[in-house]
Amino acid sequence: LLSITRPSALNSTPYRSEYGDFVKGFARAVDRYVTDCKNLPAVNIIEEAESYSIQLVAPGFSKNEFTINVEKDVLTISAKASNENKDQVSYLLNEFSKCDFSRSFTLGSSVDTEKIDAEYRDGILTLILSKREEAKVKPPRTIEVS
Repeated sequence: LLSITRPSALNSTPYRSEYGDFVKGFARAVDRYVTDCKNLPAVNIIEEAESYSIQLVAPGFSKNEFTINVEKDVLTISAKASNENKDQVSYLLNEFSKCDFSRSFTLGSSVDTEKIDAEYRDGILTLILSKREEAKVKPPRTIEVS
């Protein structure tokens, strides 16, 4: 197994007494950000006969917070977390977090970049990428010998 350790301001001693609460608060904020925002959203990529599907787990976002772009052969999905309601709520404990992210996927020549649809439901963003006609799986056919 891999073990990673990193210095934390909570454990440092030279300035601990002088800056005390500020250092502790800053260290907690950094630790929380690193814990909450270090991972990109998980995805499933599914191939079907007529299309590919990309399912991206992103709970807590609204559909307006997503940006989906295709440039050349790269599909980029990103989201900018808004904090509209944070100022209106007085939290006693706030462990939920929403972090900005961006994921990019290189599309193969089999994807028709003009036919990509997106839907966001129940915390999952689903993109349907249609295949080009020449890439679609054709049913087997029988060829007669003359």
